[in-house]
Amino acid sequence: MKKTLSLIACAAICTLASANEAHLDTITVNGTVTTVIQHKGLLKDLVEKTEVINKKELEHTQSSTLAEAINQEVGINVTTGCSICGLKRVQINGLKGEHTTVLIDGIPFNSTVSSFYGMDAIGTADIESIEIARGTGTSLTAPEAIGGTINIIPRKPRNNAMETDLSIGTLGTKNYSVLGEAMSSDKKTGILVSASYHTQNQVDNDHNSVSESPSLENQSLSLMVTHEFSPYDSIELKASHFTSNSFGGSMVSESSAVANYDPANNNPTFAGGNVNNPLISQPMSVLERINTKRDEIYLKQRHTLNGTMNLQTTLAYAEQFQDSLYEGADYLNTDKTYFGDLKIDHALNNNHFLTYGTDAKIETARSQSVAFFDVAGMDKDDFDYTALGLYAQDAWMIDDKNELTLALRGAKITADWRAKTAQGNEIDETMLVPRLLWRHNHTNELTSRLSAGMGYRAPLTFFESEHGLLDSGFDMAITELEKSKGASYALSYDTHGLNITASAAYTQVKNLAYIDNSAATPILRNSTESGSVKNGDISIGYEVIEGLNLSGAYEMYRYDNAYKSHLSLAAIEQRARFSIDYDANGWELYTEATWVGARDLTPYGYSDRYNDALATSPKNTTAPSYTTVDLKISKELNKNFTVYAGAKNLFDTLQTDTESPLFYDATGGFDSAHIWGPLRGRMVYAGLKATF
Repeated sequence: MKKTLSLIACAAICTLASANEAHLDTITVNGTVTTVIQHKGLLKDLVEKTEVINKKELEHTQSSTLAEAINQEVGINVTTGCSICGLKRVQINGLKGEHTTVLIDGIPFNSTVSSFYGMDAIGTADIESIEIARGTGTSLTAPEAIGGTINIIPRKPRNNAMETDLSIGTLGTKNYSVLGEAMSSDKKTGILVSASYHTQNQVDNDHNSVSESPSLENQSLSLMVTHEFSPYDSIELKASHFTSNSFGGSMVSESSAVANYDPANNNPTFAGGNVNNPLISQPMSVLERINTKRDEIYLKQRHTLNGTMNLQTTLAYAEQFQDSLYEGADYLNTDKTYFGDLKIDHALNNNHFLTYGTDAKIETARSQSVAFFDVAGMDKDDFDYTALGLYAQDAWMIDDKNELTLALRGAKITADWRAKTAQGNEIDETMLVPRLLWRHNHTNELTSRLSAGMGYRAPLTFFESEHGLLDSGFDMAITELEKSKGASYALSYDTHGLNITASAAYTQVKNLAYIDNSAATPILRNSTESGSVKNGDISIGYEVIEGLNLSGAYEMYRYDNAYKSHLSLAAIEQRARFSIDYDANGWELYTEATWVGARDLTPYGYSDRYNDALATSPKNTTAPSYTTVDLKISKELNKNFTVYAGAKNLFDTLQTDTESPLFYDATGGFDSAHIWGPLRGRMVYAGLKATF
């Protein structure tokens, strides 16, 4: 490979790892580099191991939300943390959900709160691709991504076109989306508008009058405008609005539950005192309703300084409002995030491509609650968070076979819980965070990738370990940043029709945040123990004949006891997937089977849980293995219209066939998080896609 070609590869490397991780302009030398992803198992052609979900894969899985889009990927596990409200946790490499950072075109302005109730609000209509980088310190501007980053690459206007996708299914499922794009005659100005709507009904598979999966209603609207002022200057503006309404637990309406609400008699009670029997207490005792609204806007301005240097300026703002009702108690929260980044890409010479810059992230949260704050007199969970950073990176082409990227980030981090007035900033630290990425081409087909780095994260809110405030209040005793060290290695083989990638990773986290329930008031504090996770996986993609592709993957995770004890849900320890994609004569068949291995639930805190309030009928402490199968068939009628039909969870695999996610603890406390398997059954759908 010529050094002129390698330099462009270096530019792409820096592009991924910087504030605009996938789509910044690069400084053109000579030649081209192709990084098209054809099917599962292939890596993006970068020094860093980066998996890509392209638009075709989103269509294969009939994904209408971000949570659905990423759930079938190697190293990713989307868990449901509460059967009543349906909060989502996205784990990467087995790390906790709060250790995953979602980027929008490289911008880290998703918050802790949005990672709980925002995953279902992000639609897929205007997503071009999703890039997943696993491991500590995968982003220069998002070092809090201890597990890794999920970078959503939005579609940009390129043509004059419109497309719409309409589908309906069982379980009250409806998915509607429309997208339109236009370019000016001189191709310098583009506009793209998209809108989507998704809804599903709540389900009560075990017929105890408490839903195992809530109803959802999601809407999204986005606008992108691009303009090239000259060959040296361009801008990109994107604004989005999302709403997500979740309603679960009670099988009657909120208005009916409110009309019959008696605060003095609101403990969940079942016939015979057992959660497998019908609910006999008032509906409000199990009702949870969470409505969220989120607005995002960002502006990117790119300027070519000279023949070897580009300057990019990024400004972003996001505001998320949550209006919720937890068993009769109100809770409102407004979370605002401000982000700015100034970055320079500098082609120093044929061997070194530099990236350096500065960024700032400010997040504020303000909450209101009559039940918690005004009546019960609890402290508010308001906080102010600031992270100021400087970073530099050198992508070094050593020779034709070796590429080395060295990066260093310095940051000043402060966090202030405003209700804790004994001191100002409970966290006030300065950090230096290094990262190393190395790629070695053994042959044209065989490549090694090694990464090592550090990360940090400020635990900010009780929502990290609980999906709402507790009746007994909360206290904060966080005094340290969570800090991580990690390393990973991947070996990939890629030849015509066959690609194989095997990888292994290790991550250690100290000062892990957890809830201490030993006192009357629960306390969020730092653990004195370090926890670690090891994981390994192998993925294979094979083109049998033209139009027939087979893919498979196997993953294994090992958690030490310290890490297991601080997980709120039982983690996946083994998982395997197999998929078939057949495309011929306008027909396409896609099917995927996923197997999850059996687990001992005891180390995850699932012991001392019971079906009854008297603690005589214990819950299972072993989760059986299970398999789910998805299927989709589509037919291209002509160049404009495609019809399709399919099913998710084809064989109706359900945890509730074995046991309910509801439980009582040894003291008689009620909860809805004894979760280890699927909670939504078979969903059959059909739809029409039109492109013009």
